[in-house]
Amino acid sequence: MTDEPKLEVVSWNLNRETLRSIRDKVFIEEQGVPVEIEHDDHDETATHFLITDKYIALGCGRLLPDGKIGRMAVLPEHRGKGLGHMLLNYIVDYAKHRGYQRLYLHSQSHANGFYEAAGFSVYGEPFEEAGIAHSAMELPIDYSGADQFITGVQYPEPFATLALELARTASRNLRIYSYYLDHDVFDSAEFADAVSTLARSGRYSDIRILISDPRPLVSRGHRLLQLARRLSSTISIRVLAEHPELPEATYVVRDTDGVVYKPDERSRDGFYEPGSRASAKKFVDGFDALWRWGERDPRLRQLTI
Repeated sequence: MTDEPKLEVVSWNLNRETLRSIRDKVFIEEQGVPVEIEHDDHDETATHFLITDKYIALGCGRLLPDGKIGRMAVLPEHRGKGLGHMLLNYIVDYAKHRGYQRLYLHSQSHANGFYEAAGFSVYGEPFEEAGIAHSAMELPIDYSGADQFITGVQYPEPFATLALELARTASRNLRIYSYYLDHDVFDSAEFADAVSTLARSGRYSDIRILISDPRPLVSRGHRLLQLARRLSSTISIRVLAEHPELPEATYVVRDTDGVVYKPDERSRDGFYEPGSRASAKKFVDGFDALWRWGERDPRLRQLTI
């Protein structure tokens, strides 16, 4: 075997026989798992992973849409070479780049240490599955400090964590577009602290917030509104109630090279791109065009702090 086996995402329809052959040998023949349990209905919707060397299949695994990792299997003749760790790390990394917030699995109890080494922890009581002792294990995904492209970003999390990362790492400019600057994402103490730090970092700091409906800010109050009133020279909030190109979305742009974006409610997922000037420029240009139409709203000035 070479030093660098190949790990890849594969199609169930095109690789069904290869994946089944690995799993049948490990789970059915070696461990005695009944065929009706091993062959389930989840394969059609799962993401499948295959590890090979010179086109020879060595092991496999799958990830369900709800974050469950399963069917982790390495053929007996290829064990003891670290392939299981490589496969698990690949699946976890795949999930992190697609916005999963939590991964979980059912570990055969003797393998708990293998998963604990990758950051998983046991929760709940041990149980039997297919006559084999198992433990439920989970791995929450922490997106703080994320510095790579992530697709499938859900809202409000991990959108809120990624927006906070952009606010914390901005050097001069921060642009926020949100219909009503919803409290779940933008009204945390951590986000307000990051915006406050940026606003006070230098005379060229510029934080612009564009919203369409100021009523929730007026009725409930908002940390960013308080900051805008105190630091009006660097933090501005404008209201744009109507415009022919008003997007039904939420996004945050850092300087000229970072953006986290959530499309309208009809679309499920967004993306996070922390190192692309080309992508950020599209949002900067769109925001600035709308900003010129925005106005200061007297209802915000009348808020009692």
